Amino acid sequence: MLQRALLISSSRQHFTNECERLEIMFYKLKYPQHMVKATIRRFTDSRITAQQHPQTTNDENLVRVVLPFKDQRSADIVRNRLKDLSRKTTVTIQPVFVSQKINDLLKIREKKPSIVNQQRVVYKFSCDLCDTGYYIGYTMRHLHERVEEHKHKQSSICKHYMSKHGTIPRDLTKNIRVLRKCKSKFECLLYEMLFIQKEKPPLNVQSDSLRAKLFM
Repeated sequence: MLQRALLISSSRQHFTNECERLEIMFYKLKYPQHMVKATIRRFTDSRITAQQHPQTTNDENLVRVVLPFKDQRSADIVRNRLKDLSRKTTVTIQPVFVSQKINDLLKIREKKPSIVNQQRVVYKFSCDLCDTGYYIGYTMRHLHERVEEHKHKQSSICKHYMSKHGTIPRDLTKNIRVLRKCKSKFECLLYEMLFIQKEKPPLNVQSDSLRAKLFM
């Protein structure tokens, strides 16, 4: 951990701050205080004096590049390549590695409905306010797009809500259940009609459509 702190620190002061954080951490883990201090002191004496650790400077020939810290191996490769580049130019290029912030890892992401990525499916809608309002359909697109279309006035589901309950819920996804995942449009048509024949949902429009004729 001291070696990692040394490699990712852009100045001696930053390395000192990292050492102080390590001390506090190991004290909390009940490591002996004298052992922690002695380990840091030995490492500092042997490594800092042997390396030309980057110093804060106003040198115009020094350029620092801020890079995300992925892992130690990647950091070493980048550092060596930048050293080679620095030798070929008159500019000293120094990488400064930064770790991803914890709050970025714990950022609350928008929760999407479970059906948001479902496509090529036969589905069933059930009204949550009565037992008579249910509908069977299919879609080749993402199911949530089809659900949004059921809020339009020409939809059987919208007509049911407006005539029986006077209003339509904002979120219909909780009333949708996938009956069959299909591989093609023909398969969707086939299983849609099979489920309609079996359950006879009252909200499905009864007409002599091409789908209905397939089973006459």
